[in-house]
Amino acid sequence: MFDPADARFLTALHQVLAETDSPEAAPCQAAARKALDSRAPLDLLAAREGVHALPRDLRDRILAQVHARMAGDLSAIWDLLPHAPGTPRSH
Repeated sequence: MFDPADARFLTALHQVLAETDSPEAAPCQAAARKALDSRAPLDLLAAREGVHALPRDLRDRILAQVHARMAGDLSAIWDLLPHAPGTPRSH
């Protein structure tokens, strides 16, 4: 099963890498796209390994941008909010 958090991470990663002008980011971007398309565990692993293979300064910069996008995505946490429409209540 493909975890929704993995999908959000890979989507944000792919978007950030697409905006990066570093040629070193291209293999990681391709791996993220492939993992999103296939949802196969080995492709997900390859995408994560692609992130770890980036030069440290580039990786840190990209992951900071990915984190900022994910943290600012209210739709990702909406269903977990206690008073969101459709959220079961204990009473």
